[in-house]
Amino acid sequence: MRAVGLMTPMLLGAAAPVDITVPASVPVQSLRVRQFDFAAGRTSPVKLGFRTLGAPHKGAGGAIDNAVVLLHGTGGSSAAFLGTDAPLLFGPGAPLDLKTTFVILPDAIGAGASSKPSDGLGVSFPHYDYTDVVTGVRAILASLKVTHVAAVVGVSMGAMVGWTWAETYPQEIGTFVAMGAWPAPVAGRNLLWRLAARDALLASPTAAGSGARAAAAITLVGNVPPALLAKLAPDAATAQAVLDARAAAAGDPVDLAFALDAVRTYAPQAKLDAVTATVVELNFADDILYPPADAPPLPARFTRLTVPASPATSGHATLARPAVWLPLVAPALRAALRR
Repeated sequence: MRAVGLMTPMLLGAAAPVDITVPASVPVQSLRVRQFDFAAGRTSPVKLGFRTLGAPHKGAGGAIDNAVVLLHGTGGSSAAFLGTDAPLLFGPGAPLDLKTTFVILPDAIGAGASSKPSDGLGVSFPHYDYTDVVTGVRAILASLKVTHVAAVVGVSMGAMVGWTWAETYPQEIGTFVAMGAWPAPVAGRNLLWRLAARDALLASPTAAGSGARAAAAITLVGNVPPALLAKLAPDAATAQAVLDARAAAAGDPVDLAFALDAVRTYAPQAKLDAVTATVVELNFADDILYPPADAPPLPARFTRLTVPASPATSGHATLARPAVWLPLVAPALRAALRR
């Protein structure tokens, strides 16, 4: 691990029962790392935010054996898994039932309660990549005394972080569920929309400004299936209202620009043979970022699932609808937790 000088996590909230359907009610914990070595060469103190749900259980050997890590997507945070659908994941009888599962929800470097450009450094913040996010997640786990994770679930960017983690530290992950991302360098449409949105945000780094609106448009054009996009923006007035609303709801422009830029070094495909976890990769037939026909080959021991297009799917955005994908990955999660 490249992170050193760990401090004891500090709970930023009351230790009381929480409502998992209200993100703000789940306390955020904070780990400060005095010297964090970024992959690009800089060393800087960082803060790592995370949430936990449930309680750790120790097996016969004394190690925690029921930890599950959920990794959020670009522009998101640990709160992404907390909301009206949370009971599907964590409720009684759910695959990650909190009576028996210790769930860890990290904020990636650059997002949520973790250190990010908007904390003060702006464009002078270290240009992190997914290896740095993995280092941050592992620092959080070390502070919680978790040495092995029963399962990792990653969505979009979180899946890419998970692929990076699984190949670099294969002994640490039992089962890996990767959704909305391939273990291959990002290219074509998927790369171009990221670069264009990044440049628009950096050219006009004002909240809800022209850069944010341009990035919103680029993101929609690059991510949303054409038929759904036509419904979303059927005329000029509606399209403008959509862009204004999305720009207003977006986070700090530089934070998002740096998060988009973090994909630049992602290239795990050549090291897949190092992965020892049980792997389930899930994507959507109508996801124009990851069209099934272009999917790179996977080792035969991995499982690849494709969700057919239906009225319930909306391309990449279907990741926000666990009711659609959870039934397909639930068996792997239950097996990882021996249920």
